[in-house]
Amino acid sequence: MQHFACAGCHTSMTDMSICETDGCTSQWEMMTECDCTDGQHGAGKEALVVTDANGNILSDGDSVALIKDLTLRGTSQVIKRGTKAKGIRLTESPEEIDCKIDGTAIVLRTEFVKKL
Repeated sequence: MQHFACAGCHTSMTDMSICETDGCTSQWEMMTECDCTDGQHGAGKEALVVTDANGNILSDGDSVALIKDLTLRGTSQVIKRGTKAKGIRLTESPEEIDCKIDGTAIVLRTEFVKKL
């Protein structure tokens, strides 16, 4: 049976659609055709391990602090060392996390953060 699955949360549907699951890393993106035979849609894949600069394992919802002053790309704005980001979200890359700092959504490299 042909079906479609979300790459972020593995929600499936019988017709091509967009993922509307709150908190999904692929929310509002098109679902892709799934060719799985076990009905798990890739959920059984080995999970990525994301670590901070000190080797501590990061999870969705953790709080982190910057360990270095960073200039936002394309601006002159500098985010100072020690700035905290609460409620991070992991991405598909083990070297990057999504977070909000002062209301601005940004992607940070894990080598510049430490877990609080």
